[in-house]
Amino acid sequence: MENRTDLAVESFESKNKTSIDGVKVEEQNGITTVTVMNENGASAIGKPVGKYITCEVPSFVTDTDIFDGRLDKISSILRTLLPAEMNSVLVAGIGNLNITADALGPKVNNYVLATRHIIERGQKNFGLDGLFSVATVTTGVLGDTGIESAEIVKGVVSCVQPSCVIVVDALAASSAQRLATTVQLSDVGISPGSGVGNHRHEISQNTLGVPVVSMGIPTVLSASAMGGENNDKNMFVTPREIDRVIEHGSKLIGMSINTCLQSGISQRDLFSLVG
Repeated sequence: MENRTDLAVESFESKNKTSIDGVKVEEQNGITTVTVMNENGASAIGKPVGKYITCEVPSFVTDTDIFDGRLDKISSILRTLLPAEMNSVLVAGIGNLNITADALGPKVNNYVLATRHIIERGQKNFGLDGLFSVATVTTGVLGDTGIESAEIVKGVVSCVQPSCVIVVDALAASSAQRLATTVQLSDVGISPGSGVGNHRHEISQNTLGVPVVSMGIPTVLSASAMGGENNDKNMFVTPREIDRVIEHGSKLIGMSINTCLQSGISQRDLFSLVG
């Protein structure tokens, strides 16, 4: 049966092996890092060469306070994946606002502090010398726009010319235990919809010409993963409290991006600006 998941750690686990040539797995303090080192490893687990980091977090269903250390934890992981030298970032939110389980990307941009348009004025008038240049774009979906998300992001990149793109999208999991309880970050980019069998154009350094870091939360689970011969592999389920998952998850990811990029502003001040 096809393994419907966007999580590299689940792709590794599905092989029922303790080790795979070309794949390195490390676990520490609720963080699992899967490094696909070569094409043999990529072929074995079906993920491109690169680094995939899965961070365990409390369930977004019962989430109440993001100022409990998670922002530091996730922003620190994000920092390791970003280019060492950069002067601007584009955050691209991928997904469909009309489908709650797919609304993570667009919702995240509600919590990302966009500064590109004010950075020169802010530095001059308000003394914000450490303000980092951030732009955001929400792509919508092909069915509404007639344009692939990858095409929209590529067009914005050509105009804005960021040093790096952070792309955020909802993910699919094959394990109910990881649904709404994990965040995956990767330096590979994404192929939107791949986890649910709806492969769209790739958003990566190969297609954009700049480094791409992806972030996402598993919000759907294949019905076939729940067992039973009659479960349709093309049917997906989502938590009953998916609206809370999306709201709390988008807040955590957006604020983690802010914490990582705007190091000169406190987390609570950042939240007052976007929350």
